[in-house]
Amino acid sequence: MYLMGNLDTTKSLTQFFYQNLDEINKKCLCPLPQEFILYSSEVLNQYSLSGHFFQKTESGVSEKVLGINYLEAHHKPDHEKKKILKDVGDSVLVQLGFFKSEQKRRAPSRSYYLNLGRSAYIHMENLDCTFYDIPNFYQKFATSLDAILNVIKTASESLNYNSFEDYLIN
Repeated sequence: MYLMGNLDTTKSLTQFFYQNLDEINKKCLCPLPQEFILYSSEVLNQYSLSGHFFQKTESGVSEKVLGINYLEAHHKPDHEKKKILKDVGDSVLVQLGFFKSEQKRRAPSRSYYLNLGRSAYIHMENLDCTFYDIPNFYQKFATSLDAILNVIKTASESLNYNSFEDYLIN
């Protein structure tokens, strides 16, 4: 076993995030369902790759504009809409949960992004999206988003991820 900082390289990143989030969640007065912790761990793993935070454009690569992506999703076929809405919700989950310094640089407020993430997850529910066949998963996840973000934020602070550069894998 090789330890790199707080990261045990014999485990997957999903396991690493799950273990950290679960430990914090268990200390909460009102713990979240384990499915929320698992989903958040998988999202954190997926978004640890820098390519998930940026979008390719004709002029190169730029940061995602989540509000525009959300609006454009409503004009796409359902299979594309699901993918875009999931990306918007998951991007909000990572950005608000893990990167408080990045959020401070953004013009829209935290509540704007929180509402955007909630809306994306709620619309996913309306498109029959599922997570491990759990009924109404995205609806429930959306209503608990602020609590989930608090668990992720606490994990972020304990892991010392202050910026995208500290977290992302190129």
